[in-house]
Amino acid sequence: MHASPSRTDFRFSLAGRLGIALATGLIWLMLVGMAWAATVLLLSGEGAAALTLGVAAALFVLLGTIILRDCTMRWRWRIVLGEAEAALFLPPGRLLFGPAPAVAETLSYGAIRQLEWREEITSSLGLTTINRVYGVRLMAGGVILLGEDRPIPKTTSYTTLMEEAAHTLARAAGVPVRQLQAAQGDGGFLTLWGASRPEWPETQATNWPN
Repeated sequence: MHASPSRTDFRFSLAGRLGIALATGLIWLMLVGMAWAATVLLLSGEGAAALTLGVAAALFVLLGTIILRDCTMRWRWRIVLGEAEAALFLPPGRLLFGPAPAVAETLSYGAIRQLEWREEITSSLGLTTINRVYGVRLMAGGVILLGEDRPIPKTTSYTTLMEEAAHTLARAAGVPVRQLQAAQGDGGFLTLWGASRPEWPETQATNWPN
């Protein structure tokens, strides 16, 4: 049975979006300042100091690239539930350890077979991360990956936006939510190079309802 959702608009909070936008702006402003200072040092004949500052700036470029990707994702990601269909706005950067095809479409509830999720265990530079990835299994075959909930630093808790969106979408469509077997991925270098996610299973072999 279909159920009218009590909440119909899912997106990252305004405070969270503004916070990451501010952090992104500060990092890239710092990068501009470091590049300018390195140039001045080089022109002044301080080659060693310029090289040191340039290397530091390069490391900050990596950090800036990661946070810019996440900032863009948080501002663009959104799911809006209607009476008989859901509008999906899913940017490609919604999964930390591997791009997913961008989605901007309206999905009929009748086209949904079930909602699925699994834990993805990924290691990068000796650090292991377990993210909870959610997807929509379609009647016609295939899966649309909605996004992931990530561990909250220094706690044993996870973010809950994707879980709430997935369960509400499942109730609206009158379909179950199933947990799949955990899978192992490769984080590559800082998630920027060499990262790979395990393929989502094509079968509907699931473990238990959630």
